[in-house]
Amino acid sequence: MSDDISPFHPRMRKPGLIALVFGLVLGFLAVGAQRITDGTGQSLLLGVVLGLLAAAFLYGIMYRNLSKRLAQEE
Repeated sequence: MSDDISPFHPRMRKPGLIALVFGLVLGFLAVGAQRITDGTGQSLLLGVVLGLLAAAFLYGIMYRNLSKRLAQEE
């Protein structure tokens, strides 16, 4: 990975926010789909946990892509 950018770089704020929103939406969809089909399902807390996990993966992918793009520009 490029040494010029870190995961906490200001340039990563917007991708971080996007990853957080989409991750939480995915988590709530995963739990909501179970609630719709079965009538009962997992708690919404599990949706938050799954959403944060999805957000972490999305953020990692965005960070990797940006750092590779910056490395190619040099």
